[in-house]
Amino acid sequence: MSKAAGLPSQHASASFWHTEPRLLGHRTTEDLPQQADIVVIGTGISGASVVHHLLEKLNNEGAEKKTVLVLEAREICWAATGRNGGHCLPMFYEHPHDPSISNFEYANFLALSDLISSRNIACEWNTQPGIRGLYSNEEVKLAHHAVNTLQQTNPTLGKMCRVVDTADELQKLGLAVPEAKGAVVTDVAARLWPYKLVTAIWESVLTNPCLNLQTHTPVLSISPSGTGNWNLHTDRGLVEAKQVVLATNAYTLHLIPSMADLIVPCRGQMSALQPGEAFSGPSRTQTSFAFIGPKMDDYLVQRPDESSAHLMFGGGRSFGPSLGISDDGEVDANVAKYLRTALPRLLLAGQGKKGEEELQATHEWTGIMGFSRDSLPWVGEVPQRKGIFVAAGYTGHGMPNAWLCGKSVATMVLGEDTIMAVVKAVEEGLPKAYLLNEERIGRARKMDTVEVQDEDHMFKAEVIAEA
Repeated sequence: MSKAAGLPSQHASASFWHTEPRLLGHRTTEDLPQQADIVVIGTGISGASVVHHLLEKLNNEGAEKKTVLVLEAREICWAATGRNGGHCLPMFYEHPHDPSISNFEYANFLALSDLISSRNIACEWNTQPGIRGLYSNEEVKLAHHAVNTLQQTNPTLGKMCRVVDTADELQKLGLAVPEAKGAVVTDVAARLWPYKLVTAIWESVLTNPCLNLQTHTPVLSISPSGTGNWNLHTDRGLVEAKQVVLATNAYTLHLIPSMADLIVPCRGQMSALQPGEAFSGPSRTQTSFAFIGPKMDDYLVQRPDESSAHLMFGGGRSFGPSLGISDDGEVDANVAKYLRTALPRLLLAGQGKKGEEELQATHEWTGIMGFSRDSLPWVGEVPQRKGIFVAAGYTGHGMPNAWLCGKSVATMVLGEDTIMAVVKAVEEGLPKAYLLNEERIGRARKMDTVEVQDEDHMFKAEVIAEA
């Protein structure tokens, strides 16, 4: 039985990404508005995207003016987006039989890149190759099959991926052998400071008179009002809304308990490590990394040299409890030890450098992911709850998805006809496989539970089934 998430912890662990905070304690008005046309819950990248695109559409000449209220349980961008690995790594080959998914992730990547460039957002965005180290022969076999399939179903993106499986090539990528059995190299990846990106977006929209944002206002529950709208219960009072958007990822289950078996909270752990001589200067990493194998799903980027070149390393879930945990206030000592000691074993030290057995951490923290039962995000109106929309369940893969998922939800919220609005979102690129509807829920519930899939390391169900 899946365990639903509670409210976000008021005593969260200290994320490195929050060391340069902005908009702390922001409340547009002293008092909480009692009514709004649209309420958006959550201020991570999904919530920022929903509001950005809502206001963009509402600002069009002739558009009906609507009020938008944003409610945040803690500070702005204090949950998963402000606690993640600092990378945006599209996985074109994970669903090779559905080109719409890889196309969507690529479009999401380009949209973020264009947004950052056009607005000159200082968030350490740097485009670089992505290397996914594989640590079992089975993973290498699946990767060959997936990339070959992608090259047939989506040749444009297929050209951006290749599988490497010889010792010489792996070592050239910086991977230690014989531990690494293979790798997938992707031309498209990036590192960034996610909190700076998201807070810059909020700063840009908060000048809009239609918008009111209230931090430290957790939504305790949602219930139907007597007028066909929705009542949002908070400890500061009641808010009535015509439409509600849940950009709450793992915490969605607190407000929509019926989805508790579809999105399960999962605690991830991160570290900011001092690089030492082995990974400094000319010996620094030049790519984004992931390390995939049995009971292994780790990830790494390195910050710029002029900014201390921290190794931002996360994962190690098999060394401590994770699935079903929604409290990001604790740091597991065993996972922390793994994160400090794993990189000298996974990566080759720079030429002539001696790798250290344990790296020093400046920050260690946790964040809560939302693991989806069928591994894909849930985007759309909640069945049997007309007017409530969701963008959640990214399974640790939110950065290549959430921005355009938020845009799709904005399209649905403002559509006069719900069905036609969904059609429009799909025409604009949202994969049909992401749509939240009764049919998909039924299919997902025929699959193993998230807990069983995670135990069996079976989230790549499509690739395995077709191999």
